[in-house]
Amino acid sequence: MSKYPFITHDEMERITQGILRDYGFDFENKDFPEAVPIDEIIEFHYGLDIHWEPIDHFDPSGLVMAAIIPSDKRIIMNESCKELFEEKIGTMHFTMAHELGHWVLHVSDRENLQTSVDFNDSSQTFFCRSRSKKPPEEYQADMFAGSLLIPKPIIQKVVGNMKAQGKIQMKQLYWLAPMFKVSISALIVRLKQLDLLYIDDDGTIYDSKSESQGQIIFDF
Repeated sequence: MSKYPFITHDEMERITQGILRDYGFDFENKDFPEAVPIDEIIEFHYGLDIHWEPIDHFDPSGLVMAAIIPSDKRIIMNESCKELFEEKIGTMHFTMAHELGHWVLHVSDRENLQTSVDFNDSSQTFFCRSRSKKPPEEYQADMFAGSLLIPKPIIQKVVGNMKAQGKIQMKQLYWLAPMFKVSISALIVRLKQLDLLYIDDDGTIYDSKSESQGQIIFDF
């Protein structure tokens, strides 16, 4: 039996939008993209500390981006990656949001700091590695981060306005990603998830996946 509950996309939207609403971030009445203050939400809304420490020793076989220690209410950003994070702010914000996702989704009893996932060691330290193959809870934390940092109501309005002005170009997405303070890859994943756009591996942009497959339905 799974140690973590299955979470649908709709449920993830409800969770993340509830967090933004509770924090006071207006995502429902914005027509222009604005970065979610993820560090403020982590520290002031959830009372978690963000520390910078070298944590490569957590997993010598892979690049450790960050870790969360629920018992200490502490998120650790890998100091060895600080130059990378400073160069790619979107990657840093996504990593922070990913760790918050573990706290929200996988710490089942926050008062007693009980976890619903196996944190792989006796101290219940959960570290996140840069690997292509991820366990389900890592995918959940990624989905949480994307949903939180790129709120559905905002991106729907923005893309709708862009479509109204003509065919969307990749350069527009490269302009859009820094507005949310996310990486271009995180933005593309979110657009695909919401079926707002579909981007092929060669960078061709379609209005939907069905259009990319030549299955456009015309109304006559």
